[in-house]
Amino acid sequence: MKKRLLFLLTFTALLVGACVYDFDAGLSGEEGILVVEGDILIGDYTNVRLSRSMGLTGSDELVHVSGRCYVESSDGKRYGNGSPRIDTRSADPSGEYRLVVETGGRNYTSEWAPVIQTPPIDSVSYSISDDRSTMTIDVSTHGGEANRYYRWVAEQTWEYHAPFQASHYFVQSGSILDGERVTRDTVVMYKNGANSYYCWNSGVVHDVMVASTDQLAENRLIRHPLYKIDCYEQRISYLYAVDLRQEAISELAYRYWTMLLKNTTDVGGLFSPEPYEMRGNVTCNEDPSEMVLGYVSVTAPATTRYFIRSHAIQFHKTRRSDFDFEPVYVQRSDWRLYYRRNYDVYMLHTDEGAGTGRDTEEDYEFDWLPVRCIKCWLWGGGTKQKPEWWPNDHQ
Repeated sequence: MKKRLLFLLTFTALLVGACVYDFDAGLSGEEGILVVEGDILIGDYTNVRLSRSMGLTGSDELVHVSGRCYVESSDGKRYGNGSPRIDTRSADPSGEYRLVVETGGRNYTSEWAPVIQTPPIDSVSYSISDDRSTMTIDVSTHGGEANRYYRWVAEQTWEYHAPFQASHYFVQSGSILDGERVTRDTVVMYKNGANSYYCWNSGVVHDVMVASTDQLAENRLIRHPLYKIDCYEQRISYLYAVDLRQEAISELAYRYWTMLLKNTTDVGGLFSPEPYEMRGNVTCNEDPSEMVLGYVSVTAPATTRYFIRSHAIQFHKTRRSDFDFEPVYVQRSDWRLYYRRNYDVYMLHTDEGAGTGRDTEEDYEFDWLPVRCIKCWLWGGGTKQKPEWWPNDHQ
């Protein structure tokens, strides 16, 4: 029993910040506790993620499992075609709904629940600690007396850049360049705004973010703290955007999420709640005693997008090690050698013979750097795919 409790307490922490890997094996029992994540969002898309624990095998990871997902309404309608992304934009806000999941040969359903209307987000803001080491993202909102429990989900996108901006790049002989095969090793200048400097990355905020105004005289939150960002984090280094979703939830849902939060911050405490008390509102129809983690709320959410421009607030700090590299002058005869050592061209070593297009003359001289210093996707794990809605014209 103690071993099971220890596992579940550890597993609880994984729900907040776990790495989830694709895996389609049918696990069951203590070594495969099903986790159902996702609320039914009326007037928006409902996104469901299914995963299972790796159990007592020594792994601290969750694995993604496949399954068919639907939303059912109290008037007999079914939304979705089995995909985890369900179109509930046109669902009637006056009805009751539940989530249906089919996975591992079993059927799971959440409890029927009415739609809770969410008040609008008044504003999103930030505050910086006195020592300027952390930034806190805050939210302000207010509503009527119908509901006093809130949950937030944040998806974030950020633009960042490599430590050094390269003006040229190396192309091996035999490669295709501008529709032609290159017959010799060459160095090419970036043109028309192309670069390896700017990249974009994204992810969800894994913090459990809930609040209640039940003990307050007014159903109002003013600059309520949601999550923190460290001053050295890359996501706040240039331009940061958060898509914040606010959900009005039930008191039972609030209790579930606060218990989950308590277990992540007080694992193994003498007065910590027992893990089995954390059962949500999802049940296995074939075996109601099966442990299932997750609470599916039914809500009409409010959303907003908020940008933070790092250069305007001077918050982000760089580590000296990020720029602790010296360019290396590389002769033409050694280009391929350095390229195989994971170096690439940084910039012209001298202006002699400088051109504006493809540079192949023998007398050109170039400085090189390790590729991770000048290729932004290697530096920060992002991509060159800029979101369509991004507010600048960087490439």
